[in-house]
Amino acid sequence: MNNKEKAKAYHTAVSQYNESIIKEMVHENYIQHNPRVPSGRAAFISMIPKLKEYGSKIENIRMLEDDQHIIMHHKWINATPFGFNEAVAFHIIRFDYNGLIAEHWNVMTAITPPNLSGRSLFDGETEIKDLKKTESNKSIITELFSTLTNKNVETIVETIPNFFQTHFHQHNVALADGVQNLIQAIQDESLFPRYKKQHAVFGEGNFVLSISEGVLAGKNSVLYDLFRLEEEKIVAHWSIHEDIPTQNLANNNTMFNFKMVSSLNACK
Repeated sequence: MNNKEKAKAYHTAVSQYNESIIKEMVHENYIQHNPRVPSGRAAFISMIPKLKEYGSKIENIRMLEDDQHIIMHHKWINATPFGFNEAVAFHIIRFDYNGLIAEHWNVMTAITPPNLSGRSLFDGETEIKDLKKTESNKSIITELFSTLTNKNVETIVETIPNFFQTHFHQHNVALADGVQNLIQAIQDESLFPRYKKQHAVFGEGNFVLSISEGVLAGKNSVLYDLFRLEEEKIVAHWSIHEDIPTQNLANNNTMFNFKMVSSLNACK
């Protein structure tokens, strides 16, 4: 199996509560970046009975592959163990060179009603194409976040139209389609994050995921932004964030700590 096939087998095993398959696929010393879960395979497997009790299941919406990393855009059904009825999540897993899952990052939030443009956190196009444009599309998103993290609001507002198609599809629950609505949100600190650092960029073809930290509504947050690009412009955007906890941590790995390579901030 290739890594995408392994990732599908893995999340299927989670939905089927198959502890033996999970044990075969996950490294004993699995590194966990979810701050509420200890590191190690045993800690993860100990969660499976709780998922089974509540009938928690995964519906995969999108899956990207970038080197040894698989990025999964999931819908969780019966997500009570995580504090939600239904949830949308990004999960990133890293396979080691023996083919075992060695590391995991994720963010999760409740599914909310559609935004003002009628879009949700998971609907929209899913087809991966333009594979030859993977690196150039990652470069575009890296450049965008260089502006978002280093420039003032006035410069950001002036620059945004260079990156986005005028009527791009906005899936952020608080915003609506189009560049003008995005500019208004940037000018309103309560709706748009102030990005401080981009930690990683993953991509496959026309889809690129950025992982950053910043401040949203006055709280330090981890920020996952997924983009779909066409002809060097962003045509769709999904985003999920979580507050970064500082107390009662189950591990000290942080919600970031990606191993960075190249100017694209990609990961090995």
